[in-house]
Amino acid sequence: MQVSKHPDNEMLVDYAAGALGPAVCVSISSHLNFCQECRGKNSELSSLGGSFLETTAPAELSSGALNEVLACLDQVASPAESRQQVLQEDEARLPQLVKNLLPDHGLKWRFLTPALRISRLVVGEDHYELALHKIKAGGKAPDHGHNGLEITVVLQGSFSDSDGVYHEGDFLVRQPGDVHSPTASANGSCICLSVSEAPIKLVGPIKRLLNPLFSITPQ
Repeated sequence: MQVSKHPDNEMLVDYAAGALGPAVCVSISSHLNFCQECRGKNSELSSLGGSFLETTAPAELSSGALNEVLACLDQVASPAESRQQVLQEDEARLPQLVKNLLPDHGLKWRFLTPALRISRLVVGEDHYELALHKIKAGGKAPDHGHNGLEITVVLQGSFSDSDGVYHEGDFLVRQPGDVHSPTASANGSCICLSVSEAPIKLVGPIKRLLNPLFSITPQ
């Protein structure tokens, strides 16, 4: 199934320029894993940025700059393929970039509703929460609105709402005030990567009971 939902051009420019935070960068990188069209755009933008740098006068670095960069590299986690990860079948089929972010013991899914689970990811973020959400096959997430920006990338399976059907690789941006109720396809569970600026707000009779479960934790 061809990817039909993409980041806008402004977001791709910021991504190529390195001007985005870690959570949003992970979401765009995950989309690029599926989308040849956006990989091509990113390559063109990166080449354009490289050409611009060639015409820019070099800046003098501090004497300790190299050591600082090397120290940061030493702290980066090893790629997933070099670690003995314990992954469930659906987790093992996630894009390699996402698997690199998973803990060695695999994901720990936390209950939100009978159809919905969450597992938060740590990327050194202080503004957005980065997390995986899993909706069981045929399951429906509760009706909810958005108090802040939310980016969703479909990593596995598909889901639908009143606006359409979304497949692997689709990149969706929800603005504050948007309301929807995602439902996973009946033939398999759906796993999405989500970048959340603020907690969602449930609508309907169960909101008082469940809203406290939908807090966000940037990390």
